[in-house]
Amino acid sequence: MKDYRQANRGRPFEELLKMVHANYQRYGAAVVHKIPTEFLPIRDAAGKIVSCKVEDKSCVDYLGRYYNIPVAVEAKHTMARRIKFSEVQDHQAAFMDDFCDNPGAVGLVLVSFGLRRFYAVPWQFWKAARTGWQTGTQEPVTAYGQTWTPPGKASASPEELHPEWEVRPGGAFVLPYLHTIEILSGRSRRHG
Repeated sequence: MKDYRQANRGRPFEELLKMVHANYQRYGAAVVHKIPTEFLPIRDAAGKIVSCKVEDKSCVDYLGRYYNIPVAVEAKHTMARRIKFSEVQDHQAAFMDDFCDNPGAVGLVLVSFGLRRFYAVPWQFWKAARTGWQTGTQEPVTAYGQTWTPPGKASASPEELHPEWEVRPGGAFVLPYLHTIEILSGRSRRHG
């Protein structure tokens, strides 16, 4: 029998993001929606649904806008001390590449370490780390005026991520991860 605790391990993070996105929308700062995964029910001989399988792979977890900036977000939660760069699957990486090719569009990988520490990693850096460990290269990456050297491993601890990507919970938005976009663009807005 399938262990559903493993399948739902990111559920508390998803619930947190539901509240965060509602707050962003309430304050008029963003509109971000969850992209549902299409499932195909699998039935037994009596017609009872006994399982399901993914019918169509989703692009990323969330799409929307932060003020006038298009944003794509892939949310990853881990109870481990490190996050694997392979957590972003190939089809998600291809989507992020295409999405970020649009001028002004921002892709983020939002990481929860045990719902205690959070990081909003810009796609260009995550992609470089993902590619670097696959190819065995460890080159510094510069984007948005920031430079970061990926750890050269298949995963990273919070300490190996850029400190400016850390999102501190609190305030009106609860987890103001979209504010990372302002750091990347060098802009500042006043927030409640």
